[in-house]
Amino acid sequence: MKGSGVVWSAFLVPILLLNTGCGDPAAPVAESPAEQSGKTPPQPPAAPKPLDLAEIKPITLHPAEQASVGLKLARNGNEGVIEVSVEGAPEGITAAAAKIPEDKSEGQLQLTAAATLGEEALEAPLQVIAKIGDLKAERILRVSVPKVNLPSFQPVAEVVLQPGTSTRVRLTMDRKGFTGPLNLAPEGVPAKVTCKVAPVADNADGTDLEIAVAAGAPDGDHKILAAATLFGRQVAAEVPLKIESRPYRVESFRVITIAPGESQRVEIPIERRSYKGAIDLAAAGLPAGVHIKSARIADDQATAILEIAADAGAAQRVASSQVVSKAGSLSGADPIVIRISEGDDMYLPPGVTGNPEIAPLLRRGSIGGRLTAESKQALLDFYGGTPESEAAVMRGLKWLAAHQQPDGSWSLKDYPRDIQGCDCKIPFEENLDDNDPAGTAFGVLPFLGAGVTHNRSPASPPELATYKGVVEKALIFLAKNQTRSKDKKDGRFHDNMYAHALGTIAFCEAFGLSGDKRLQINAQLAIKYLLAAQHDQGGGWRYRSGQEGDMSVTGWVFLAIRSAQLAGLMVDRPPLVRAERFVNSCGVGPEGAKMSRYAYLPGQEPKLSLSAAGLLTREYLGWREDEPDLVAGASYLMENMPPEKGGSLGAIYYYYYATQVLHHMEGPNFDLWNHRMREHLIRTQEKSGHKTGSWSPQGTDQGHRGGRLYSTSMALMTLQVYYRHLPMYRPVRRTSD
Repeated sequence: MKGSGVVWSAFLVPILLLNTGCGDPAAPVAESPAEQSGKTPPQPPAAPKPLDLAEIKPITLHPAEQASVGLKLARNGNEGVIEVSVEGAPEGITAAAAKIPEDKSEGQLQLTAAATLGEEALEAPLQVIAKIGDLKAERILRVSVPKVNLPSFQPVAEVVLQPGTSTRVRLTMDRKGFTGPLNLAPEGVPAKVTCKVAPVADNADGTDLEIAVAAGAPDGDHKILAAATLFGRQVAAEVPLKIESRPYRVESFRVITIAPGESQRVEIPIERRSYKGAIDLAAAGLPAGVHIKSARIADDQATAILEIAADAGAAQRVASSQVVSKAGSLSGADPIVIRISEGDDMYLPPGVTGNPEIAPLLRRGSIGGRLTAESKQALLDFYGGTPESEAAVMRGLKWLAAHQQPDGSWSLKDYPRDIQGCDCKIPFEENLDDNDPAGTAFGVLPFLGAGVTHNRSPASPPELATYKGVVEKALIFLAKNQTRSKDKKDGRFHDNMYAHALGTIAFCEAFGLSGDKRLQINAQLAIKYLLAAQHDQGGGWRYRSGQEGDMSVTGWVFLAIRSAQLAGLMVDRPPLVRAERFVNSCGVGPEGAKMSRYAYLPGQEPKLSLSAAGLLTREYLGWREDEPDLVAGASYLMENMPPEKGGSLGAIYYYYYATQVLHHMEGPNFDLWNHRMREHLIRTQEKSGHKTGSWSPQGTDQGHRGGRLYSTSMALMTLQVYYRHLPMYRPVRRTSD
């Protein structure tokens, strides 16, 4: 087979070339068995070395604590990110998964112990696993959480503080093995209380808490915590705080009447409230020549004995003094009224009875005591005025003068009109009466009450002399607004009887004080119109001439009638007889004292303000000082005294009348009333801004109609009670000195 040989030879050539490598110079040449026998046989690929995690130090964690655990690995040539995880952590221990970058061999493992741990000691092994791919290394991390022994504070006794005071309280700590610092912060601090607490230093046994209570803070019981968070738990000292304006009270509010050269032992009750310890007593603000010995009251003692003595030469007068008490950090000042009296019911200070300038006006109830600085001061001392009360009067007069209009008037409705910077009017005064004659009378009466007329003034304070022009302009305005006619309107200031009565009082007082005959005509015409306006059958007065009467308007009319009588003007007797019948018809007192209280209209319920007005009218109508219904009525007024505290003027209509009723009667009732009334008026007077010297009408009776001008005028006339009128039941005898 020649042909097949040719074919095979064609295939054999490339096979030989493949085996010898001749066909491809780059191809390796196969070694012969002899050549291979002198070399190391080929090895399989080497296995990767394992990771190596270094031993991990045990760690102690406290509750609510987080800590880092250092990890150190030997990579042994293994590349890549190392992922770290933890297994076997007990409840309350958490470990955050971690990653160690491929170029690092060290890292941190974050462990956290829950705040709930620590009730018992905890020991736990945690399996820490480090991985690169399928490679891993493991180590045991032993974690312990010790049992928590929290420090504590010793109990703190109740802290009693008065508004406006402060104290330091020691907080003593029982460390119970805890040695570190403790940063406390106050919690539960009430309004108007501030607290500061210093940190507890290392190994210190405690710290101080400073507590300050602002003035005006309300009474109440509170719990203040000085607290810190330690191992996830609150550590706190609890401080019971009682804010109490009067933790105890010395019941000294009474009148002590003592004669010159006399001594007395007076028993004073002590009202124990939260404070039961010892109290030291002393006296302050005593009148010259009076002495009170200091005293100490033992724990839980309920009475104190005050030894009071007056020098033989002590002048007759009255003064509001204080029993000052001290009990540790607590203190108090309770009023006591001291009257030095020789018991002479006809005595008046020589500055009044021996003063020739006021002699022509000296009579019971006289208005003459306000005419000179000497007589005013004598009456202030004798009846309980103070430098502070007179300073309040001067502030009030300054406010009034600043709000007089150029034409001499004052406006009830628009008293700030064209007065630069005046912001005195408040939203409460939105609907005031539009009655300038009434406003002008209210405006001028306090100046007359201070003894200022158009032609004279007391010598001091010197500011009073500058107000003569104020009075003159006001009288001119009223005179221009007084009707002059040949009918029943002759002499009328306004068709509103309140306004006319007020204008009548102003002209009667101005005439009586000044002696200027030109004013007599205006005053007499005003009285003539007033008497003609009386209701014929009923005998009273109301808003318009001839209307059936009410007790309110009738009370103002009687003030005008009394002013006319004191000024020496003629007042017919028959209208007074008819008026008494009307006042009788309004008497609605209890059984046996019907005329001790009064209603607005006959048959209605009694009102406090109108009871005071009715009683003053009774005094003017001639009731004796010891009239049983007058005595009962005075007791009723004393049951409704001005408040001991408070920032609102309140029932000034009532106060105005009641103060006059009690002043005429004098004695301990007036002395006590006067203390409360005087201090209330001083306390409630505005003392900042353009309102300085005025009284807010908000919360006052009739303030919604008369506004700030009305409330200020009424308050000032009440503060002037000491010298506006002499008491009508005290006889007046002139002396030569």
